[in-house]
Parts: sequence; C-alpha cells; structure tokens
Amino acid sequence: MKNLLDNILNFFNSTDEEEFYYVKMERNEKCYCDSGKKYKSCHYPDHQKRSKLAVRKINEKTGEEEIKILSVKKLRKEHFRVRTSIG
Repeated sequence: MKNLLDNILNFFNSTDEEEFYYVKMERNEKCYCDSGKKYKSCHYPDHQKRSKLAVRKINEKTGEEEIKILSVKKLRKEHFRVRTSIG
C-alpha cells in the first residue's frame, strides 16, 4: 500500500517541464529558411511589421535547436528564458 501511495505522489510531484532557453536570431546571421540570404534581408522585415522575432529554442539537456517565430510580447513574458548568445 505504501509503495502505491509513493508512486502516486511521485507522479503528481514530478515536473515534466521541458528545460530550454531561447537565443534571438541576429540580423546578420544566415536566414533559417536556407535561402542563402542574411536574416535582415530575408524574413526580418516581415517579422518587424508583425512584431515577431525568430529565435532558436535550445534544449538544455540534449542541445537540440529548433527555430520558432514568437511574438515580442511572448518573449517579454519569458524573459528569463532568453539568452544573448549560444554558449
């Protein structure tokens, strides 16, 4: 019985929250769409009009990178996850 209760408590106490952080795409980096252009002359102007930014979502455990397009408001709310550079 005690083992069953411990399993239930561990299930509810465990946090499956993903550990990740964001790194903003710099204007002079190559664009994420592999067009060969810099970000500032490819997608950046459109993102600026819509108050969006391209960011890299990096998993802290595995180091996997994923490109996300997020609103500036969402990034401000999650300011604790935003880092200035990779490393």
